[in-house]
Amino acid sequence: MPRITGDHLEPLAVSPRQACTLLKIGVTRLYQLLRDDELESYLDGRARRITMDSIHRRITRLLASASATGPTTEDMPQPRRPGRTAEHDNWARPRPKPQQDEPGRT
Repeated sequence: MPRITGDHLEPLAVSPRQACTLLKIGVTRLYQLLRDDELESYLDGRARRITMDSIHRRITRLLASASATGPTTEDMPQPRRPGRTAEHDNWARPRPKPQQDEPGRT
């Protein structure tokens, strides 16, 4: 059933591009979710549509699993990848000084 908020009527289904925007994921990940039956879709002619109900169910599942596992990842500092230190980051690397010509040399 469509949701109505004030003057806004939420669509029953959206395009893959809109679903990617709503879920903040890429197209490859979207089609993985479709393949794994995490999202429902149908074809309207040649246009694929993803149901908003399946998007809401996915978000509900993600929230349920996040609350079951404890604190969010934003609350916990993440370690650096193995083998990476601050010295290897581009902004920590000293830049070489440009060579200046000596007077009298041609």
